[in-house]
Amino acid sequence: MILRLVEFALVQRVLVFVLGFVLLFGGLYAFHILDIAAYPDPSPPMIEVITQYPGWSAEEIERQITIPIETTLTGMPGLTDIRSLSLFGLSDIKFYFDFGTKYFVDRQEVLNRLAMMSFPSGVQPVLSPWWAIAEIYRYELVGNDTTLTDLKTVQDWVLQREFKRVPGVVDVTAFGGMTKQYHVDLNPGALISYGVTLPQVMTALANSNANVGGNYLTIGAQNFNIRGLGLFDNLSDIENVMVAEKNGTPVFI
Repeated sequence: MILRLVEFALVQRVLVFVLGFVLLFGGLYAFHILDIAAYPDPSPPMIEVITQYPGWSAEEIERQITIPIETTLTGMPGLTDIRSLSLFGLSDIKFYFDFGTKYFVDRQEVLNRLAMMSFPSGVQPVLSPWWAIAEIYRYELVGNDTTLTDLKTVQDWVLQREFKRVPGVVDVTAFGGMTKQYHVDLNPGALISYGVTLPQVMTALANSNANVGGNYLTIGAQNFNIRGLGLFDNLSDIENVMVAEKNGTPVFI
């Protein structure tokens, strides 16, 4: 067999020479377009579904969110494994797919199936923005003589922004803490006395808590922008919101 190959190569020297050049340039071209990574990711395509609902226990999260999502998404094409974690106020489910599937096709299929589900009021699952590594680090923010509201503010407005600036960090997911809120507690008797309805109060608050833009004022060679600043800054701003008027007297919150 070897002798025949050698004999054929000697007789068909031009053909062998051409085939050799074709293989050489084909190999160089393949090497040129080959993707090279210093640290290639060997993990299969993975879609991570994260759902937050503050105040729910891990048992309720498991029953109301994690299990229904797992049941609905089971059976997707190429799905090989499901791993879930239910914590206080947080459901984290990872769906692993076969290497032969396309990541964005898998992601769209997950979105389509989630759109067909019904969740408790205020619950909205979201997908992790990337799949290569998923969660790699978890930390807890604590402080002495510091409220949960202050810790939440530091996390959302300081730490989260700094972490996202680090090269390689795709996203930062935070759960827990308390967001600062202002509540207006209404007195039903006072509403009846002043003849004010609940929709009037809600409309007055919504209209007062807004900035509006106007035109501009020209003075000489300069133009000055005109705008109205109405966003609430403190409690007194809310207290001074006019809801209605009775007998020529304004009624404030």
